[in-house]
Parts: sequence; structure tokens; C-alpha cells
Amino acid sequence: MSSPAPFLLKATRIQANQARLNVLTNTLSFQSATIEGMHIARTADGHTMSIASGGVVKVGQTKIQTTVLRNLASIGSFRNKRDVLLLLAGSTLPHLELSRVEFTIDGYLTTSHADIPVMTLSMT
Repeated sequence: MSSPAPFLLKATRIQANQARLNVLTNTLSFQSATIEGMHIARTADGHTMSIASGGVVKVGQTKIQTTVLRNLASIGSFRNKRDVLLLLAGSTLPHLELSRVEFTIDGYLTTSHADIPVMTLSMT
């Protein structure tokens, strides 16, 4: 895959602890999280690479570079709509719950560790 293309992170539900959004660096970070129905995909040059889990994924300290304005559609994912305003204002949320998640990963996703049960990797 030689052309630059963003990754797409989809999940049925994400429950994150100590969530914070940095609008200057376009990063969403959290201390830990559980992710249900995780699917990460990238399509480029007519091929799609995807990683999926058939179980509950557990991650540690995580940062996702995701352009806030590009992901405004994801606001519908927030269980508590007030959380969006708190994150944009620079607050750290002790607990953040998202459902029907769809984030574009513009630059990177880093995590201190990830337990991905029943993981599948495919290239089509």
C-alpha cells in the first residue's frame, strides 16, 4: 500500500477512563479502555487491510490522532452529549462512553498494550 490513506476505527462501544482531547494536536487520549466490536481498516491502491476482534479488547494508555472537525459526525457516538463540550473545553473525563463509534485515524494510534482476543487480520 503505497498511497497515504487514513485508517478507520469502528467499534460497537468504547468505555474509556481518564479521557482527554487535545484540539491543538488533534489527539484523543485515555488511560485505559475496553472496546467492543473493534474493527480497524485501511483501504489504499484498491486493497483493504483490516484487523478485527471477536471479543472485548482491553487497551492501556492510548492516543489517537484524529482530526476533530473531520469527526464531528462521531458526536452521535457520545452517550452523554455534554461530554463533547467538556472535552472540547479541555476537561479530562473520568469515564467516557461511546457507542456506534467511527473515527478516522489521521496520523497514528499508539497504546501501551492491547489485549485483542479472537483477532483476525485480513487483506483483500
